[in-house]
Amino acid sequence: MITVKPTDNPSLINQYGRENAAYLIMREEDKEIGYIALAPFKSSYEILEMSLDINKSLKREEGKEYTPLTVNELGLVEILIRAAGSYAFNKDCWSLCVGDKAYFDILKKFEFIKSGEYLVLYLNKIFSNTCCCNAEKDSKSL
Repeated sequence: MITVKPTDNPSLINQYGRENAAYLIMREEDKEIGYIALAPFKSSYEILEMSLDINKSLKREEGKEYTPLTVNELGLVEILIRAAGSYAFNKDCWSLCVGDKAYFDILKKFEFIKSGEYLVLYLNKIFSNTCCCNAEKDSKSL
């Protein structure tokens, strides 16, 4: 069974130098298989970093081609994104965003859309039974 839960380990949380950062760890039973780090940013939560315990990077290195992920690997990325979205939603935010362009290739597969220098995911896209009627309006301030 896969779980994604926030850690209270200060060295993991504080490594990003962002106030109120969160570090969510994905585990399959007792083995850590990935993580996603995020922090509040304007009216959203910004994804700072994410990783899976696979032989491929989720980032596209500058000057290199993006290595496609398998269906199973994409499923794990989706779990991380949903966990981050749930965390942000519970903090009264209606969207996730990412400014690190190295993640753009992978996140475009999950309904993130361009908004200025960021990609944004309005949480009503992943939580369709949730009332996020003001999500797009609230996130225009990015």
